[in-house]
Amino acid sequence: MVLGGVLALIAGSAFVVVAGGYHGVDVWVWDWADVVLRRRARYGTPWWSLAIMRIQFGIAGAVFLAAGVHTLMR
Repeated sequence: MVLGGVLALIAGSAFVVVAGGYHGVDVWVWDWADVVLRRRARYGTPWWSLAIMRIQFGIAGAVFLAAGVHTLMR
């Protein structure tokens, strides 16, 4: 239970870092998705733009952080 909460906090933190664009991590994820993922949009990645990618990572990060805190507080 505790391990799941800690892992959720780590994942949420990583997602928030990507959403914030800390030291170009967002561009690194964009380039990684261009190489690895097969389902692609107009620009080669699964997202239509870098802004949409950052918004999605921000929402997912907030959900993971909330889930991690909820799990650890139970």
